[in-house]
Amino acid sequence: MDGDLSNEEIIAHALHDDSKRWDLRKFAQKMGDHYDTSELPTVVRIDEGGGPRYQVYDGNRRVILALLQQEGFPEDGDQFELPLVPARLPCNVCDQDTALEHVLRKHSNNGTWGRYERDLFMHRYMNADKSVLVRLQELADAVTRWPELNQRYVRDEVLNDRHLREMGLDPEFEDYGVSAEMMDELLQSIATALHEGRIGTRKNRNDPVSALPQDLLAKIQQDRESHPAGRKMRHAGCADGETERQPAAEDAPRPSRIEHEDPQEMALFPEQEQSEQERPAGSRRTRQARRKSLAVFGGGLPLRPGAVNNIYRTLDELWDLNEQGKLKNSQSFIAVFRMGLRLLAETATAEDVGEEKTPHLSMYVKKYAAKAKKNLRNRADGQDIVTYLDTQAVTPDSMIKMLQSGAHGYTSTNNREQAIALSILLGQMLILSHGRE
Repeated sequence: MDGDLSNEEIIAHALHDDSKRWDLRKFAQKMGDHYDTSELPTVVRIDEGGGPRYQVYDGNRRVILALLQQEGFPEDGDQFELPLVPARLPCNVCDQDTALEHVLRKHSNNGTWGRYERDLFMHRYMNADKSVLVRLQELADAVTRWPELNQRYVRDEVLNDRHLREMGLDPEFEDYGVSAEMMDELLQSIATALHEGRIGTRKNRNDPVSALPQDLLAKIQQDRESHPAGRKMRHAGCADGETERQPAAEDAPRPSRIEHEDPQEMALFPEQEQSEQERPAGSRRTRQARRKSLAVFGGGLPLRPGAVNNIYRTLDELWDLNEQGKLKNSQSFIAVFRMGLRLLAETATAEDVGEEKTPHLSMYVKKYAAKAKKNLRNRADGQDIVTYLDTQAVTPDSMIKMLQSGAHGYTSTNNREQAIALSILLGQMLILSHGRE
């Protein structure tokens, strides 16, 4: 969350959030009648010109419950019974360095952080170089789009420099020396191999390249040879002219006054992005801009062989061709793609229902849509995905109507972002009904 938000804005967000990351009602119910003081919020005192103020670095949900009891609930927010919070809330008040060490020890050691979240925290607050996972997330939203990559052995043994070079990449360059399209195709292939077990701790762990399509590796090599020379990476501790200064503690983006206790969000404090003209000398560089849209179908779908998989792969390939500008009459493509989604859903319905019943699209949507959205919400990027779907009005209740309009409303369904959102929810449904076992 933005470090400039007020307590009231953060509390309002927490009460309206449906991602289950805050879940203040359930948190209060677990405490029962009496506030649990067995775990203290970690708070940093910050001395400023107008006097000291206090920022919560960990345990923000506990502080929110205390503030709700003291100041009451907002009129339009969720309201529930609160435990009896002491008038003076015990806290672990310390300096920033101690607080960061506490957060790292708590969330890194108990397994609530993935490898990417820990690497990101170490880079932002502990002056560490960017790991390969942090770099790939900045380049391609890799961990968000392919959660299978967020593992220690993947970082250290699959995506190490030697194997990346064998795949055709050059770790010395910020973009690894290849185009964004080739990077996406490679990461999706790696994620699929991980999901299918062709790469794992017991198979091809030390030789992941052998599990990847050889034609893809050849395409990467050709792309690299024609790719414009990019900027080389620079690391902390090198001579001037070869380094990119890593941020000191005071350069790190400030957490909000009440930060989310959820370990993933604790690691994802927002960057303070500035232009080259606005950035003070020696400050941190602006990170690369992220894609405005999520991946169609939410990334590669591991489906079992058959008609459903064939239609899905055709639609996915056509989308890529259109994105690359290789299709004629591309202005009509989105509407045609929506028709393809309807055909895909109807084919899945027929195979799922079977011959004993008359297949109807509503039966398939009713059976899988709600569970699919729940599964999306539980992903590492769940909040972003659910918000994206809601923004495009794609819900389990609206899905039947949207699929039907895709078959008939040729001009009214030419909304690119809504098509992506619809494909993401449908893709998760297909994983439930036709995913590889």
